[in-house]
Amino acid sequence: MKRAAYSAFIFFAIPSFPLHADGLQATLDQYEVTIPADHPTALQATLRNATSSPLYFTGIDVSLTEGASGDVYDPALLQEKLHKLDAGQSWDGPLVLVKPKHRGPLLVKGSILIKGGATPDAQGLLASIPVQVTINDPRRELDGSYDEEAVPACDRDWDSCCDPSEALCAQIGRECVYVADGYDRQQVCVNAQADRAYERIAELHVSSDGAHMAYLAFSHCLTGGPEERCQRTLVVDHVEQPTPSVPTHLALSPDGRHYAYIGRKTCVTRAGEENCSGPSIPIVDGALVTALPSWSR
Repeated sequence: MKRAAYSAFIFFAIPSFPLHADGLQATLDQYEVTIPADHPTALQATLRNATSSPLYFTGIDVSLTEGASGDVYDPALLQEKLHKLDAGQSWDGPLVLVKPKHRGPLLVKGSILIKGGATPDAQGLLASIPVQVTINDPRRELDGSYDEEAVPACDRDWDSCCDPSEALCAQIGRECVYVADGYDRQQVCVNAQADRAYERIAELHVSSDGAHMAYLAFSHCLTGGPEERCQRTLVVDHVEQPTPSVPTHLALSPDGRHYAYIGRKTCVTRAGEENCSGPSIPIVDGALVTALPSWSR
């Protein structure tokens, strides 16, 4: 049975209990929130100082498993609005911002850690609010793999271009260059414009002004046991380039006008690691050279 064709993620959180006798009562205002998958969500919280003396707040950390990331809602929150709660005082408002990632498992667990204490420089743990996030994405399975009917799509919003730890993504000005995923297919996107789809994309490089790019594309992959052999293509500014040897260790000059790579005779992926044979031949802009330029290192 196909899942519902909409994208959202859902938060389920359990009210926290003070881990120490500090007297901070911390709860989330809503324990279930549903919003579009690419839309960062602010979690509203209520904090109450149940002690007879002031409590100072010095840090808020969001710890989540793969699939989403989180941070304090406003970097100035602790300095301007939530520096201290006097005895019996309460505060409520947006505490953290959680953002689903473009890749990874759909089930995410973690916690919101509130730090502080009885003095302005205290770093104790005042409260821990457990959080469970379920990303409802019809394109992906629960483990993060893609549904067999899913095709790559250049559909990311400009303001949510790259995940914090995403290697194959670059945002320069209003140019968002990234690799979109589908089932056994990937393609490079520049905002909403798509390059050709391949079985896999690697080593995406973007010039400092965002006007040029280069990457390696893998196609016609054959798998036997732990080994995978693919046809490898160099793509520069959306155009496939002829290569006299198998391109590896691709580099792009900062201005994007030149590319360089190391050519090898054959390359095989074995148990997730690349194994190449033959001499290492430096190549710049398609021509053999004696050494690679400094910007390629």
